[in-house]
Amino acid sequence: MRSQQDQFGQDGTVRINASVAFGALALEPLLPEFWDAYPDIVVDLSLSDELTDLYLDRTDVAFRVGPLQDSNLTARHIGTARRKIVGSPDYLSRFGTPQSIDDLDRHKCLGFNFRRAAPVWPLQEKGRIADRIVRGPLLANNGETVRRLTLRGAGLARLGDYHVRDDLKAGRLVEVLAHADAQDEEEIHALYLGSKQAPQRVRVFLDFVIPRLQTYMRA
Repeated sequence: MRSQQDQFGQDGTVRINASVAFGALALEPLLPEFWDAYPDIVVDLSLSDELTDLYLDRTDVAFRVGPLQDSNLTARHIGTARRKIVGSPDYLSRFGTPQSIDDLDRHKCLGFNFRRAAPVWPLQEKGRIADRIVRGPLLANNGETVRRLTLRGAGLARLGDYHVRDDLKAGRLVEVLAHADAQDEEEIHALYLGSKQAPQRVRVFLDFVIPRLQTYMRA
């Protein structure tokens, strides 16, 4: 005889895609508690900062950072990530702390290599948001690589506040030009196919993790 969980569809596999940083820092810590409650659900987790096509990649839920494209996907809001420009104390002692946007021309700015990323940082200048072209020695395909090399003093990086929260508290990284990126924010959503028609295992997963992720983003 099937268990009560099985009868209500609370078994099977939920295929999840998330960015490397958000998945590792926000989502992964929730999984042991989730499995305590739903031991028959397998989480197939893929971490990548590249956008995934839920249809083609057979993904049930994707956690996206940034603007949403028009689609037939259902979106549930997780929170707002504020981008911060950060550097290590060692890097700043060697190259100086930028005091103005123009100072970025003399700094190594670490960036990304995926197609949707442009070598610009949207910064506030004279009351307006302007795209500032930046250059540096690194183009990476995920934020965690950028963060690790920033910690090693390779340059400045523009990363989400949740990503560098612990590093800032511990003094491993220092925020710079806070006045210039005050409005540099991106929304985080959970995207999935369908709504009430989504499989029970997907709805169970979302109902469990989303309130906890919202709390994490507000911390």
